[in-house]
Amino acid sequence: MIELPATPAPNGISPTLLDYGFTQRGASSLRVDRAGSRYRFEVSYPPMPADRAREFTSRLQRAKSEGLQIDIPLLGVSQGLPGAPVVNGAGQAGKVLALRGLTPGYIAKSGFWLTVVEADGTAYLHSVAQTAVADAIGLASVDIVPPLRAPFADGDRVELARPFVQGFLDGDEWGWAVPINRLIAVGFMLEEFK
Repeated sequence: MIELPATPAPNGISPTLLDYGFTQRGASSLRVDRAGSRYRFEVSYPPMPADRAREFTSRLQRAKSEGLQIDIPLLGVSQGLPGAPVVNGAGQAGKVLALRGLTPGYIAKSGFWLTVVEADGTAYLHSVAQTAVADAIGLASVDIVPPLRAPFADGDRVELARPFVQGFLDGDEWGWAVPINRLIAVGFMLEEFK
């Protein structure tokens, strides 16, 4: 899994929820939810000198086949001090994720990002759908979007302080331009693996 240098940080990010459900229309409309919904991000970086851009372009070329992991830019909005949250109970499914190990009283606010990481390092990104508060012993049930798409093991790590996304560079090709001012702007579309 390839990671990009920490600086410069992205200057733009546009998340898109890829919804694999659909609405069936007829005499009445029926919403059919299907498993597998995930996120795609359009990411851009500010123009940078060739020496700095060289590291980005080299890593992004490798990421085309090896995958890419980037932190979700929180844009100066802290998600607090969540403690060391983990999945509380194996085999969960649906739109609620039970957690333990949270800081007592921690507030997971609506719109916060969280990443669930399996033992093998595979990560799944979710968004908090409704504000949840950890109880006195650090337990919470968090409503999430999209629904769970893997039967996580008890104790799988949950990253709330520094959520990230893993995926592949979308499309069959990826390139960059070297303008006359020699400041290279890098951008890409990243779609979650699973």
